[in-house]
Amino acid sequence: MATDLSDLKNELNPEQYEAVMTINGPILIIAGAGSGKTRVITFRIAHMLDSGVPQSQILALTFTNKAAKEMVERIKELTGKKLPLLTISTFHAFGVKVLRQDISKLGWRENFSIYDETDRNALIKETGRELRYSPEALDIYKIGILISDIKTGRKQWNAENEMYRELYEGYQEGLKLYNAVDFDDLIVLPIRLFKEFPEILASYKQRYKYIMVDEFQDTSHQQYEMMH
Repeated sequence: MATDLSDLKNELNPEQYEAVMTINGPILIIAGAGSGKTRVITFRIAHMLDSGVPQSQILALTFTNKAAKEMVERIKELTGKKLPLLTISTFHAFGVKVLRQDISKLGWRENFSIYDETDRNALIKETGRELRYSPEALDIYKIGILISDIKTGRKQWNAENEMYRELYEGYQEGLKLYNAVDFDDLIVLPIRLFKEFPEILASYKQRYKYIMVDEFQDTSHQQYEMMH
């Protein structure tokens, strides 16, 4: 049973109501924890759908699968619709969606695997063994952090970490050889696709006219760049 959205004024405070009713143009909501920011996004999406915005044009990004699932359920309740074309997901799940579509342009096959931390550590060890690193020099935890920092641009190569560059490159080659990506790649590779293939970027810009981010203050530099 759908909620009657004509009575939104009584459901929301004046600032929330203004945010929900503003469909076009940029909008930033700054409010404390538990004050209803996510609720505003769900009502705003429901209002957009009610106003005739096609569900396929809306993209809402959040940080946990739980938050995404709750948002979808709430919007279904509000609208009374099934909404198969509405995209509400985490940044990483959206990255997977982009890669499943076009990763072959970067040299992977579309049925790639996503490595978790255990897989990643195993590949670092394997690469280290091939490059004849002594077990003492192979601090998997430290190297894992360095690989992530270099890949996401948080750190650059310098005199202090240069000795791991070959290991990093071997790890990257290993991922491609096994047709796998790691967690960081789910953001890094879509950005690469958007930069190297303007026609792919254009197709997403064409599709998603309305982009919303829940907990925007938690976006990393990479997540911000992907969304931008």
